[in-house]
Amino acid sequence: MATSGLASLAGLISERLAQLESSLNAAASSGHTQSTEKVPPVESGSKPLQERADVVDNVAALTLVRDLQRQLDRVLFLQNCASLFASPLALPALITQLMDEVWQRNQLTFAALVLGESELGPYFYQDLRGVVDARRYLKKQCPLPLWGELAHALVRRLDPEEPDYLLIDDIAATGRPAPDEFAWMPRSGSLIILPLRKQSIAIGALILGRMRADHFADLELRLELIEFSVITARAIIGAQIQGDLYARAEQLAGLQLFSRSIASPASFSELLTNIIEGIAELMGATSVLLAFNRQLVTPQLLQLLLETPAARDYQNLIGIGILATDEPSALFARLHRLWMWAVDAGQPLFFDPAQQVDSPEDPYYNETGRALMAPITLGDSPLGALYIESPPNTPGYDEEDMVVLRTAANAFVIALQQLG
Repeated sequence: MATSGLASLAGLISERLAQLESSLNAAASSGHTQSTEKVPPVESGSKPLQERADVVDNVAALTLVRDLQRQLDRVLFLQNCASLFASPLALPALITQLMDEVWQRNQLTFAALVLGESELGPYFYQDLRGVVDARRYLKKQCPLPLWGELAHALVRRLDPEEPDYLLIDDIAATGRPAPDEFAWMPRSGSLIILPLRKQSIAIGALILGRMRADHFADLELRLELIEFSVITARAIIGAQIQGDLYARAEQLAGLQLFSRSIASPASFSELLTNIIEGIAELMGATSVLLAFNRQLVTPQLLQLLLETPAARDYQNLIGIGILATDEPSALFARLHRLWMWAVDAGQPLFFDPAQQVDSPEDPYYNETGRALMAPITLGDSPLGALYIESPPNTPGYDEEDMVVLRTAANAFVIALQQLG
């Protein structure tokens, strides 16, 4: 990384302070030696008394120089971290570099960074340091019990004067946090949890610790870590925005290729194959399932579906697709009510495929989800729905993904009409 003008100036100041500290050290040492020699009583204006006064002044100046050096080191550390705002690094590399900075500066025993979407989570481990078998936890979900320390740290402070962090000076003495919240964490030492916020909403947290109790009792250290957490949050948000923009550009390019691949299929079977494989690649989905309501499609389309070897029936649905886990019939049975609601209402749904949905209307207000279901329509007439599911431990789909999926579904309907 190129050295900025500010960093060069700070380096020069640091060098001059080091020289001054060395000179003051030498003067204080020389004065101390002289002051320990036996000398006769002197008048107040004599030279030895003046030398002792000079020693006191030198010690005070030396203390000031050391304090200035410490503050300068702090400015350089934070400036170096802030320079990552405009970095072209992808999010994983950015997180690694930020964690390197705080790890090396503070000589921590353990450190972790988790990211999520709100105070309610879920949160996933993005980086771990000083943890035995860290791969066991990396990219896995971090427990977020409502009674836990992490949840407490993430909640927005109603009082703006209240420190925005959670501090545990002695883990062993307090028994906090509970062992099942952070299974990897030592049961002694000190801990600080600093939320990472987008405006006032938590998007993650830094979990830092030392084996020595009361390590974070120093107010100056806590203030530095607060500044670091603010810088980290902003850098991560910037990297996420850049990543999203890149992903959208790639998705639009993929949508163009997808539309071309289904524009002139040789057969109905080839069309189905192209759309299922194309959507899986376009949306990064592990499961893609096309399902039609046999009572709503034309007799010609129904016949084509029935003649497709891989098609499956479930009550009034007939579909085809690729699934990561369930058989199509099992998925139909589990999601039948959602499927029928999406078709009848003509509305997409976001939801978590691992959770039981009590009512089809419940997911209607969701803005994101690891599963997305979008209706397939011909004009205003519903035909069926398209289901996609992202891999586990991924952020899932959002409104922009839904627009892309519905555009792909519309292209599919146009291709169906071309086949007659």
